[in-house]
Order: sequence, then C-alpha cells, then structure tokens
Amino acid sequence: MLEITATDLRKDLFKVLDRLSDGEEVRVRRRGGTLSLRAVSAPAGAVTDHQRKFDAALARGVREDWADFDAGDITDGRHIDWTPQDN
Repeated sequence: MLEITATDLRKDLFKVLDRLSDGEEVRVRRRGGTLSLRAVSAPAGAVTDHQRKFDAALARGVREDWADFDAGDITDGRHIDWTPQDN
C-alpha cells in the first residue's frame, strides 16, 4: 500500500495510476483526511455507453442519401482559397 500527499499525487500521477492498475491500494493524505484509492475492473461482458451508441448506429445502417453527400476532395484545392465569394 502506498501512502502519499495530494501534492505528490499530482507530481507523480501517471506512476501512481500504474501502481493502481497493478492492484495496489493508494492512500492520499489531504487536509487532515485520507482518501483511499483502488482500481475497480468492469464486470465481464459489460458494455460501455460508447459501445452501445456505436452498435445502435451500426444497426441503423447507411443513410439513403449518402450518395448525394459531397465532402469534397482535399486534393482539388478548394480548401486553400479563403477569399469570400462575390454575390
């Protein structure tokens, strides 16, 4: 178990995160109190919100008007000209 101050946590955040991911418990002293940190793994088979949204978009499929969409071609030079067009 690692005991550090909040200032030391800020200085060595990534090293502390590595120790947490290795299963070690970390106690952080701050303003007279102590915070206890430990890694918690997601349950097996858990689906993240991001994965749920991606799966829903994939299930909807391709939009019918996708062929009408023109994102432009970056090699055609249109993106280089920033001058306003005259009406």
